[in-house]
Amino acid sequence: MRHFTVFTFLYLAAGVCLTVVVLEHSDITPNQKTSLLVNAGLLYLAAVLSTFRFWRQGVLQSEAKLRDKPAWDRNFVIFLPIFLIVVTLVIAISNLVDHNWSMEAMASASVEPLLILISAEQLFIRSQIRRES
Repeated sequence: MRHFTVFTFLYLAAGVCLTVVVLEHSDITPNQKTSLLVNAGLLYLAAVLSTFRFWRQGVLQSEAKLRDKPAWDRNFVIFLPIFLIVVTLVIAISNLVDHNWSMEAMASASVEPLLILISAEQLFIRSQIRRES
């Protein structure tokens, strides 16, 4: 059975936002349109994949493997997605502000929502697993 989560809808919402940006702005170059549409497509793909059982099972298997490892390994797996989220946000926001929120900056920052959502979903699943055990 398919399992819809909040992250499924967040992937869809981010993909729709990127698609709307492409369709509403006529001043976008073809390369920027391609970049935005590819990243929107990746978000749609992540939305579909997040409904399947193997998406969560991968995190469950890695969490089971981590139980036998030292504490620093377990903590590293938790802090790495947090670090990725923070660094991605800082770089994306600074690039957008430096380029005055131009379409070029938005097109180059369009991959960041996918990275942030996948990292956040992994953290969320891991926290649920730890809460259940």
